Amino acid sequence: MKYQDTLNIIYSKLDRLGDLPVFSATVNQIRQISSSSDTDAMALALAVMKDPNLTTKLLRLANSSQYNRTGGKVTAISRAVVLIGFERIRNLCMTLKLIESFGDKDPDAGIEDLLVAAVLNAATARDLAISAGVDDVEETYICGLLFSLGEIVVAFTLPDIYKQMLHLRRQGELSWINIQQQALGGDFVSIGRDLIQSWGFSKRVVSSIRLGDSPEGLNQQERLNQQIVAGCHQLFEQIYQRSPQTLGDEYTEELVHMAELTRLPPEKLEETINRSVRQLCDHIDQYGLSHQSLIPPVKASGNEHLDEMTRKVAFYVHARQEQKRNQPKTDDFSLSEKQHRLSEYNRQQLIYLEKMSELMTGNAPTTQVLTTCVEGIEASSSLERVVFCLSTEAGYKLTAKLLEGEQLDPLIAYFQLKREVSHHKLFFHILDRGSSLFVNDANDLSWKNRLPHEFINSVMPAGFIIAPLIVDGKTLGLIYADKTLSAGPVDDRDFKVFNQFSIQCRIALEMGKKSSIPKAT
Repeated sequence: MKYQDTLNIIYSKLDRLGDLPVFSATVNQIRQISSSSDTDAMALALAVMKDPNLTTKLLRLANSSQYNRTGGKVTAISRAVVLIGFERIRNLCMTLKLIESFGDKDPDAGIEDLLVAAVLNAATARDLAISAGVDDVEETYICGLLFSLGEIVVAFTLPDIYKQMLHLRRQGELSWINIQQQALGGDFVSIGRDLIQSWGFSKRVVSSIRLGDSPEGLNQQERLNQQIVAGCHQLFEQIYQRSPQTLGDEYTEELVHMAELTRLPPEKLEETINRSVRQLCDHIDQYGLSHQSLIPPVKASGNEHLDEMTRKVAFYVHARQEQKRNQPKTDDFSLSEKQHRLSEYNRQQLIYLEKMSELMTGNAPTTQVLTTCVEGIEASSSLERVVFCLSTEAGYKLTAKLLEGEQLDPLIAYFQLKREVSHHKLFFHILDRGSSLFVNDANDLSWKNRLPHEFINSVMPAGFIIAPLIVDGKTLGLIYADKTLSAGPVDDRDFKVFNQFSIQCRIALEMGKKSSIPKAT
């Protein structure tokens, strides 16, 4: 079949279906509203609420642990918009509508597997784009989501031809790209790009939907975006072994290439991929998809790293399925565990506040006060790492002195700060201003371009708090606390505990005449 004939058949069959939900007036309106600088939460909420099914699914996602870190139930779409953010609401709408549009077709066509791959590609590409310094990571999400649109649409509109193509692929005599060329006169990516362009997506999105080298005329950011989206797609093709004729070495080569693009070591890159799978697995029901499509085939590929990644993914999904079968018991256990953990935090908080009070009554050494403060913050909250950085050389250096928690090596290495180093200036600015900084989610788009990339990539916090320690007008240093990526963002209770101990520390030092200030080493 010639390529243009394929496109004509696809457009004809889509026209008979009317306006596909994924490109409906509701979604187009949401896209327009969410991209406007004048939009408020209520305007976007009203647009979403025009679609009852979409409203229900968004509220479920807003109440999931992935988006709702506070624990309070979200019952209003306007609150969900504020909680999740305009850009992510738009992208979630696109995701849910894409699944709704194509998800109920012939199960033998394997469309659900393709939809799962699209969501995985979108989420992983977005996370990697943050590490790579892409300007608009939410646009990267859209590009990742739509990258497989051509294959999804072919499976949807030409199911008999697509099944025959799958049969040829299983035989392994021809490459997947050759099968596409013979059956369709072109490849899936080109079909998807033509569809996306005809549906009015921006040139930046259209140009990102391609394999291989970037076309001429793209700037550095656009080229980086295109390579990340295509690279993620290729890695998942390997992990899910959707192209059995490929060699195992191609996975390692693509991993190294992506590591160079994103400035992440290969093992951190694989952690990001694994995290994307786990997050989708934990919330796949809200998307209307099944766990089964997340399970990759476990068989030897000839590449040890690829086989290990495949085993990890398969094991987690199987384990999560088993957990789902015991959901009521699991939910009860999780609730009980959270209550027990909070009770323990409260108990530790009282113990350490009592210690701080005792230190206020005597002439306690400064080191003892600071140590108690650091230990108290770590023991009384879900904050995992706490460090006191001492100010030396007339305020031109900040050095980590007292640390508490786990995974401290990155903090020890990074917190050797100098005022003249550009990516250290944030910390000296906080010191000079004398005010705290609370970033509950360091991966949130609103913080992406405001935080030093070197700090985020080295320390890798999910969220963090920084407060200067100023006693009787003299700056002693700053207190830093955070949570690691696997633990999720910092919540309001963490901030209150941190703030309470830092204030108590300052009062204790003022009352103790600031004796025994630690010396720099």
